[in-house]
Amino acid sequence: WGTDIDLNNLENSWFEEGKGLDMYKWLQAHAHIYGFCQPYTAGRPYGYYEERWHWSYMPVSTRLTAFAKENLKDDMIQGFLGSETAKQIGIVEKYVLGINEDCK
Repeated sequence: WGTDIDLNNLENSWFEEGKGLDMYKWLQAHAHIYGFCQPYTAGRPYGYYEERWHWSYMPVSTRLTAFAKENLKDDMIQGFLGSETAKQIGIVEKYVLGINEDCK
């Protein structure tokens, strides 16, 4: 949606110790105060793998996610190589909407 940011490092392992772990713990405890949520967390049944570096700005992203839930259909995703698989894999339900429930 253009509402997300990637922070510092694109490897989850960086956030497991030292400064990375300190940053991740701070984000978990405080990001919501500033309107951010981690959409790709561990333990979700569908969607992208956990991305500890990826945070979504909720004041805008929740409205766009709700709009997508009501209006976006798998067969609307087309016009590029691989788009024919969107319906087969349930891309809207599993990837677009397969985010952390706290981020919806």
